[in-house]
Amino acid sequence: MSMPTGSSLFDPTTRRLIKAFLVAAIVLVIVVLLGMVATVFDRVHTTLMEIVFAILFAYAVYPPVKWLAARRLPVPLAVILVYVMLGVLVLGALAWLAPAIASQVQVFSRDYPHLVTQTQQQIADPTHSPLLSRLPTSARMAIAANAGKLGTLLGGVAAGFGTQTLAILSGTTALLISVALILGLTLIILGDLAGIQAFATRLVPARYRPQALSFMNDVDEVIGGFVRGQILLALVVAVAGTIVLIAVGIPFALLLGLLAGIVSIVPLIGPIVAVIPILVISFFTVGLVKTIIVGVLFAVIIGVQQNVLVPIYVARSVGVTPLVIFVSLLLGSEAFGILGALLSIPIAGILRVAAERLFPPEPRANALLAATRDRASEPKEATRKATTTP
Repeated sequence: MSMPTGSSLFDPTTRRLIKAFLVAAIVLVIVVLLGMVATVFDRVHTTLMEIVFAILFAYAVYPPVKWLAARRLPVPLAVILVYVMLGVLVLGALAWLAPAIASQVQVFSRDYPHLVTQTQQQIADPTHSPLLSRLPTSARMAIAANAGKLGTLLGGVAAGFGTQTLAILSGTTALLISVALILGLTLIILGDLAGIQAFATRLVPARYRPQALSFMNDVDEVIGGFVRGQILLALVVAVAGTIVLIAVGIPFALLLGLLAGIVSIVPLIGPIVAVIPILVISFFTVGLVKTIIVGVLFAVIIGVQQNVLVPIYVARSVGVTPLVIFVSLLLGSEAFGILGALLSIPIAGILRVAAERLFPPEPRANALLAATRDRASEPKEATRKATTTP
């Protein structure tokens, strides 16, 4: 007597119901797991952020640590020596700049409401502004009303930024604890880096280890190049921007220059966003002519940054297009805020490295694409770049 096969145990309708039930169960399990992960992340997000910043800081300081270790200095001692050198530089900069920045933060927080009121009055009655006087009265009143709303929004942001800046300059207990944890974690990560790499290598099957080590090396170059490049770019914007603002005579030059440097850490859109409050404050404090000068000089700074420094220090290591960077920034910032925006670019670079290994360049596919674009009379230079760039 033959036994019924698995496929004939149930009729087609029952099998479809079972499949639908299994799919629904899998989706439910995934949703529950995501909810559990979100709950855990919400409870330990501060610790996770400290771990992430420790990893990023490790990439930033590793080149001098590696240089010292290559000269037979133990890695932990090399890390401590780099910490001492950085501490001297940072404390020296704070001792020189902190009083002036703290003073500007306090003055800005105190005078901001008056600045907003003065701005609205100038818009409504533009006696000293030929540009605004050419606008219709209704347009000026609408701008004045929206300026008040924008002022309230920027005032809240400025107050928060001022509070955080004062906390950083004064050194609150929570901040000092976080800095100490990040420095300690960085020391542990770099001190045990070889052991971490050895353990990760053992987790990979033997026949895939060469590919895994090559992938790890490329990922290391992506993250390291991005972190060190963004720090350099932020310093360039902060220093050059502050010099421009001081030279032109813009109020709160140190504070605005520091803000521009911090915001420019966010790739692509950070420098552009940083210029907006600078131009607004310049226009309503020193006039149109100096605002134009500031705008032109910052355009030069951003142009040099994006077209000279970014290709050298960031784009070459990350290797993704501006479209991918922009979309990654949108998704990362929407999901995890500023931290997501910062991590989105190296994550995109890591995915690019993985995609190149899973789908390596294929000459026949490139030739077919080139022929198709030629028949459609597409730009030849774009075709050449797309079919020759890895």
